[in-house]
Amino acid sequence: MSTYKLTYFNFPALGEPIRFLLSYGGVEFEDNRIEWSNWHQIKGTTPLGQVPILEVDGQVFYQTIPICRFLGSKFNLLGDNEMENYQIDNVVQTITDLRMKIEMVNFDKFSPPNVIEEKRAQLKSESIPFFLKNLEDIASKNDGFLAVKKLSWGDLYFAAMIDYMNWMMKGNLLEDFENLKKVYGNVMEIDGIKSYVEKRPKPQMG
Repeated sequence: MSTYKLTYFNFPALGEPIRFLLSYGGVEFEDNRIEWSNWHQIKGTTPLGQVPILEVDGQVFYQTIPICRFLGSKFNLLGDNEMENYQIDNVVQTITDLRMKIEMVNFDKFSPPNVIEEKRAQLKSESIPFFLKNLEDIASKNDGFLAVKKLSWGDLYFAAMIDYMNWMMKGNLLEDFENLKKVYGNVMEIDGIKSYVEKRPKPQMG
């Protein structure tokens, strides 16, 4: 039996889709949650000076999306053909683009407060509806799933990232998107993920 060790901060963000996938797969894994104060001691030991990293039987994997795709393959969460795998990659990249736009505003330490508020207002009125409408239209064709007409690793990635983006925006981004709410709800009712969410440590989210 393989051994898994995930190293990331005690924070959802880029580590949480991996935690969701490992929990879905029903495998035991070491959830190595590092503190910000210890990061400088660990940074130099990672391949790119960043986390998350996943160790599987001692082999190091890095970069969130490739790790998720790798675990999707192990846990039978890929598409059935090349087109379906493209569709999964497409929605994952769309989610990632939105997440990065929100992060640029949420973690902006240089702009004055009034400028940040203007940027947050623009996110709420333009960027977030634009990206989520695209995903809503895709999900409307897929019977409660996001990318294809069955559960895929893209659904788990989406649910984990929505929680993170909700926190950054201090609200429910899915309020007006019924099909995306179904996708999110279906993921959160999966036994392994539901159990993980109930037991996970309280994150340090600032």
